Amino acid sequence: MAELSSYMEKEYEVECDGQVVKLKPVKVWMLAPKGRRGVIIGLFKCPGGKVVRKAIGKAE
Repeated sequence: MAELSSYMEKEYEVECDGQVVKLKPVKVWMLAPKGRRGVIIGLFKCPGGKVVRKAIGKAE
C-alpha cells in the first residue's frame, strides 16, 4: 500500500470538459484482471464537479 501513496502526491494531466488540467488524485487503487498485469487507476475531481478515472501507472 505504501507504493500507492506515492501516486497520490503527484499531479497528472486529466481532460476535463475539453480542457487539459493538472490535478492530484482523490483516490488511487490497483485494477488487476485474472492472469494479466495490473494497472494503477486514479480518481480525479474536476473543477466543474465532474469525476474522472484515468490509468496513471502499471503495476510491477
